[in-house]
Amino acid sequence: MFADWLLELGHTRLKLARRGKSAPGPATAMPLKDFPAWLKATRPAPGTRFWLAAVPVEAVIATVTDRLARAGMDCRRIRNGSVDLPVAPSYSGLGVDRWLAVQPPWRERQAAFCVVDCGSATTIDLVDDRGIHRGGWILPGIEASRSGLLSRAPVLKRPAITVSEPLQPATDTVLAIERGLLLQQAGAIRLALASAQLLLHCEQSLPLILTGGASASLQSLLEPNQNEPDLVLCGLWMAVDCWIE
Repeated sequence: MFADWLLELGHTRLKLARRGKSAPGPATAMPLKDFPAWLKATRPAPGTRFWLAAVPVEAVIATVTDRLARAGMDCRRIRNGSVDLPVAPSYSGLGVDRWLAVQPPWRERQAAFCVVDCGSATTIDLVDDRGIHRGGWILPGIEASRSGLLSRAPVLKRPAITVSEPLQPATDTVLAIERGLLLQQAGAIRLALASAQLLLHCEQSLPLILTGGASASLQSLLEPNQNEPDLVLCGLWMAVDCWIE
């Protein structure tokens, strides 16, 4: 039964994990273009089921599902609200990744929290103490913000660097850009959290759960927090468990 694979398909990369008995197995992340090579190297047996949560446009999704079909794999897609999970989507257009990401924290906490997914876009989602998704915010992710700035001001274009001490003013253009990008993200997230606490009349800070590829770079600016890099896959595991039951 547990030879199935969980597949999270984002805008620029995908992440896979085997469907374990009680949780996803270790995750593997890669750019979308590397998936054919992974499939060839891994050689899942024909008929292996892939459970897909996907957010890109349909043409991009088809490049993955068509390849699985040609390899004899069974691909089943989980969509927003398609199974009965504890936190219902607050609107029909909510991204399936956002919907899945709020499921594990609610199951664990049964109390209000915010999930921040730091990927191509940075999404901020609020769940209240009744387990109701109250909506959220979306802003460009770090890489998208960097690309947007450099496309408008190509004279600034330089290789990205690893940043330390992001709260310190920089005396170098490259470092100033990278620290500024982190401050932009952290400032927006902090303001969203403050707004969420006012909305829910919280006397204490809301628990903050970070996920996504860029989450580690923001951790020091958003303490206290909990970093769960495979949160969407964990939510996908819950959805598949409901589907099969």
